[in-house]
Amino acid sequence: MMKDVLFNLIKKQHLNISIYTEEIFERRCQEEIIRSDEEQSSFVYLEFSFEGIKAELPDEEEHLQFWELFMAALSKNRGSDIMGFLEHQSGIGILLLDSKLNGWTRVKGRLEQLASEHGMQKMKSLLEKTVNPIVYPTCIQDTEETK
Repeated sequence: MMKDVLFNLIKKQHLNISIYTEEIFERRCQEEIIRSDEEQSSFVYLEFSFEGIKAELPDEEEHLQFWELFMAALSKNRGSDIMGFLEHQSGIGILLLDSKLNGWTRVKGRLEQLASEHGMQKMKSLLEKTVNPIVYPTCIQDTEETK
């Protein structure tokens, strides 16, 4: 089960990462929508589907390497960003608070750089195929920036 794999990676690498349960993560998403509306701020919502990533990286060693790099990159996130399991533990969701698309660009760049340093050539195409960042509130300008 991916939950166990991720927790083992966090423990093995001594990373300071917290992953909310799916119920708490869903509640935090709802709270951020309300806060964003009240404060007229924005955030970026990201989903990393376990199934989608496994389909792109069927080799078990590459798949595990992706998650190792993912956790290492996310351990350097700002403390205000939120990570949790998606419904039915089907993946990981991330909220990049008080961000627009530049928040995703920052995380994506960190993942790509770390992957390059470790010889993983597929990271850029993997992220482009499997991650669709959503900026809340959605603006036409933000949507066009992803293209």
